[in-house]
Amino acid sequence: MRLSHITFLLVNGSKKHMKYTAKNFHLHYIPQYKLLIKTGFIEDTLVVLDENNEIQVLHSYPSNLPDSEATKLLGLPFQKVFITVALQGLVFIPTEVYNENDSSLYQRFLPDDKISRTHKINLESIDVTGCYQFDLLAHNKWKVIFPTAKFIPNFCMVLQQAQAHIPLQGEVFGLHMNDNQVELFAFKNGKFQFYQIFDVHNKNDLNYFILNACKSTGISTKMDKILVSGLASDHQYIPLLEGFSTNLVFIKPTVKIQSENSEVQEKLNPLNVLIDSQICA
Repeated sequence: MRLSHITFLLVNGSKKHMKYTAKNFHLHYIPQYKLLIKTGFIEDTLVVLDENNEIQVLHSYPSNLPDSEATKLLGLPFQKVFITVALQGLVFIPTEVYNENDSSLYQRFLPDDKISRTHKINLESIDVTGCYQFDLLAHNKWKVIFPTAKFIPNFCMVLQQAQAHIPLQGEVFGLHMNDNQVELFAFKNGKFQFYQIFDVHNKNDLNYFILNACKSTGISTKMDKILVSGLASDHQYIPLLEGFSTNLVFIKPTVKIQSENSEVQEKLNPLNVLIDSQICA
């Protein structure tokens, strides 16, 4: 019987990229498995789930340098594939005034005028419609590999997951982290205020964008609550966030998945958007 195995690639002397395969992973079950792919500009993560939402594979690797195991996985004939991809542009329109006939007007707020690249989604929970474009190079790359995959924007899942933590009174700030991109958002007295995406490379960048977002929207820098998505509790940015609030709420996946390996189980919470992407799709 083949045993499960888990290894780590070392980056700058510390554990970074995980490579895990369960003992029950079998190629002849590929048509029944689901493949979830978290893409980024630094790291990609592959998660294979069986019909019982048991993790069969959890594999992360540098985005620009997939290893042989990742290449083999990406060449398998998965029938159910869900992929989260970074955005190139995003604009929100209140649903009550959104009009399909005004598509050319909304297009002016996106990076290019190619309407064929623009997608829209109605977020009923916050009464807005989001018009967005995926990062062109990333979307094209994954579209070639998996033409029938479901492509999911992070904001769709982040805002859906946040709903359980939004009170009718008070201010709630939130952020979702994906590699070197941070997505900031806020609610005030239960009402959606903003959602913005920035490139960050260090704590100073993140601190600047949080302060700037607070200043431009009137959100207090002494926050009652910060919703944290896409980060582990020991991430280097956590002490910075604790300077803004003593109440950090780490958003967890709502879809229940499990692993026979405790180290893999610990890695699941920061993958909240990827795991729940099946719902948004």
